[in-house]
This record gives sequence, structure tokens and C-alpha cells, in this order.
Amino acid sequence: MYIHQPATDSLDLRYELKLVCESHWLPQARSWIRLHPEGFVVAYPPRRVNSLYLDTPHLGSFEDNMSGIGTRQKLRLRWYGETMTDFQPVLELKQKRNLLGRKKQAVLSCKLDMSRLWKDILDEVRANARPDWQAVLQTCTQPALLNHYQREYYVTPDGAIRVTLDFDQAAYDQRLSPRPNLRARLPITDRVVIEIKSAQDQVERLQEVVARFPVLRSRNSKYAGGVLTALG
Repeated sequence: MYIHQPATDSLDLRYELKLVCESHWLPQARSWIRLHPEGFVVAYPPRRVNSLYLDTPHLGSFEDNMSGIGTRQKLRLRWYGETMTDFQPVLELKQKRNLLGRKKQAVLSCKLDMSRLWKDILDEVRANARPDWQAVLQTCTQPALLNHYQREYYVTPDGAIRVTLDFDQAAYDQRLSPRPNLRARLPITDRVVIEIKSAQDQVERLQEVVARFPVLRSRNSKYAGGVLTALG
């Protein structure tokens, strides 16, 4: 499922590599980052990340991920903090091309409330989205998954390599409810996800950074993992 978007120079693509380990390794994961020879420092205060994933009625984005299609994308609404009401969302179209990725983003001027009906929420999103977002919003009409997790942010002193550390994940199936489901939590396995990102011209340095972590690189999609659990 790939919706045509305005052309973006390939230089906007960046490397995004993920390392995954069990949740009880969180203290060690922090140590791997803080004691790394690159000298990572805190880039931003920790915060909770919330994501609502919108897919096609037949879950085309999920199917593309499960099929291992190299060029794919997914649409989500993202916001930060503990609130589920009166928050200002960011539309994000996450595009992947094998190990490279980028995000198209747009902050919406409206405030959303997850206690309302899905129809009202999505109508509000479409009414406040720019014209260049309308095609994907008309295609991805199915609220599929809502998840949240804690995220820590790190960066090298020169800003060339960035690392995020995600943990304490929770996910909720949204496919069968007329309004957001915030109660029936999916039994997902909570894992620690380390994501390491750099521009394309930093690939050799990126490989050296990754080699210092005692965890193998692996594919990991919080969205695909949540939907797979929901489907049983």
C-alpha cells in the first residue's frame, strides 16, 4: 500500500537501525548508550509517546510490513504526554525504503479528544489537514491500533548519530470499536527497542556505533507487532 506523495529528494532519507532486547535489560541498555565511546548525551527530556495508526480497511500497511516489502509506508497521529483529551496531534507519514526511512509531518491546528466517536475524530483530522494529506487520509480510514511507550533521547556531541530508547509499551486494538478503546489492553510482549539513526553519509560511523552494542540488529515494528497480537 503506497500512496503517491509529493517528490522528496532521496537525501532526506536516513538510516534507521533497530536493536531489540528483553524488558529486564533496560538498565543495561542505558549503560550501553551512556558508556559508548561516541559519548552520547541526553538530547531531550524523556516523555511518553502516543501513536494512533490509521490503515486501509484491509490493513494494507500491516500486510506490506508482514510481507517484507522494501518500499512501504504507514500513517499515524502522534502526540506526547499522559493525556488522551485536549491534545494537539501531529500527522506523520512514515516511509521506509529497506534500511532507509523518513517522516513527512504536519502539526494539526485542532485539539483532539479520545473520548469522542471515531467518526467525529477522523472528520476533525481531515478538516484540519492540508490538501496534500487528503489522499492518504481518504485511503487510510481504519483506526487500527493505539499504542504508547516511554522514550529516552540521546545524541553524539556533534549531532551526527541519534539514539532513542523505548520501553514500557502498551497497545490497544481499535478495529472493532465505534470510539477509541482505551481499556482492553493487548497482551503484547514488552521489549526494549534501541533505534540508531544517521544521515546516509554517516553509514560507516553508524556501523561502528551499532557494532558496540551486544545485541543483534533486527526488524521491529510496534504497529505490526500490536496488530499481529490482536489478530491472534
